[in-house]
Amino acid sequence: MHAASMILLCWAMIGAACFFSPAGATATAGILAVLVACVGLPHGAADHRFARPRLKPLLGAAWLPVFLLGYLMIAATVVWGWFVAPVATIVIFFLASAWHFGQEEPQLAIGPRALRPVWQFARGGLVIWAPLALQGDDVVRILTITSPRGLGPEIERAVAFVAPCGWTMLAVAALGLCLEILTAIIARGRKRRVLLADAALVVSLAILFAVANPLVGFLVYFCGWHSARGLRRLRSELGETWPQLARSLAPMTLGAIALIAAAAVAVLQGPSWNDTLIRATFIGLSSVALPHLVLHGIPPLIEAWGRRGAKPTVPLGSPA
Repeated sequence: MHAASMILLCWAMIGAACFFSPAGATATAGILAVLVACVGLPHGAADHRFARPRLKPLLGAAWLPVFLLGYLMIAATVVWGWFVAPVATIVIFFLASAWHFGQEEPQLAIGPRALRPVWQFARGGLVIWAPLALQGDDVVRILTITSPRGLGPEIERAVAFVAPCGWTMLAVAALGLCLEILTAIIARGRKRRVLLADAALVVSLAILFAVANPLVGFLVYFCGWHSARGLRRLRSELGETWPQLARSLAPMTLGAIALIAAAAVAVLQGPSWNDTLIRATFIGLSSVALPHLVLHGIPPLIEAWGRRGAKPTVPLGSPA
């Protein structure tokens, strides 16, 4: 149901991009800030609930201060990176985000198992690859606004550095999409319907990212798809109603909004209100995104490595 709604939303935004003049810059920046605050940040505000069962057995009552300290240190490092090394920060943020988005996409059994992580990386990063490859000037403009020191030529070098990766990943995504469609044609019943619906979603998102303003494409994907799916999955895992989940996430969400607002007033002000909104939103989002990626990405890798390195046990009384 969510996929069908997303497909309709994508085509509505594609039609708006093709047949109507773009919305004012201030309106777009304001909608971006509000939706990220209301949907995107709560997605990350649940991280303490993800961390508690993993840290409390090791640290006892000290788990929450340790978690908050580590989270804030990583977030502060990201903000510092935007000031002193914006090119490296942009490249790391793009690649890490594409990897994380890919991990959160539907895990479908398409193609050889060894190549599925590459397909997931390519698919998850479509919101990055398509604008980089097809709307490079707009991406440079947005990133120049986001960077506190401007640094247009350096931003252009960062985009030029990542653009070949974008074209390569677009080709990989197209190949994976073709393979998914072929698999759907061969399949029967529910599997065919699921694969065809997923392929339609990928096509719709790719076209949206190619023709719409990069800010609009990011909003639709990040808030309408990625964060909404994450919140729905969390609610299901916890067995809570939406009001209960909202109340539990409100303190961390409001705390994050307050910190980002304080940073915007102190060090992230731009030449205009529009620039300040875009800068505070993306730097604030990246600062909470990286610790979110570390928290959700590292433990599964450690667990997988541990399972791979574990020696199989030999039952007592076996011939061995």
